[in-house]
Amino acid sequence: MKISTSLVTKFAALSVLISSASVPAFAAGAAATISVKIGYFNLALVKASYPEAAGSETLRVQAESQLRRDVEEGNKRLQKAQEDKKPKEELEKMAQQLQTEINAKQRALIELVQTQKQMADQSIASAVAQVAKEKSLDLVVDGAGVFSGGDKIVSSGEDITDSIVKKLTPNGSNVIRSGGGSSSGSSSGTTPPAATPAKK
Repeated sequence: MKISTSLVTKFAALSVLISSASVPAFAAGAAATISVKIGYFNLALVKASYPEAAGSETLRVQAESQLRRDVEEGNKRLQKAQEDKKPKEELEKMAQQLQTEINAKQRALIELVQTQKQMADQSIASAVAQVAKEKSLDLVVDGAGVFSGGDKIVSSGEDITDSIVKKLTPNGSNVIRSGGGSSSGSSSGTTPPAATPAKK
């Protein structure tokens, strides 16, 4: 079967037209650059400086401690019942009752802690959004949570930790800093410093 010469010529011309049309489009896309204004903050320091967030962490620790005490108390009661030679059925019933009580307390404490934490997290997120808008930031990250490229964020970004704390504590609470102030990045340059003075 012979293929028409004119058909081959048309196909070749079409191929050239397609390839010549796609090259400029690709080149234009590759040449385009995006400018992003970056802000970063230390979430751990914000939480430590914000009473509600610090309080939710304290509440969690207290809840865990209370649960441990409840479990220990329950075990002591059960052990005493065993020493008193209580019937097996009574011991099993007592153990089941103690477990039910512990589970109920655990659920109540977990709900309380989660509610407190969610409220604090929402307040922090709101403060971050407000500061980002005021400073016209396109991207805000938790600097302490960056595991790669942190040196670039620190050098080109803006530390807004203090601004966030001021939003959360308008009565003048300052950010808590570890190690007496600013610190330099790690030698590997993979993680931004825990607390760097805000750029003006």
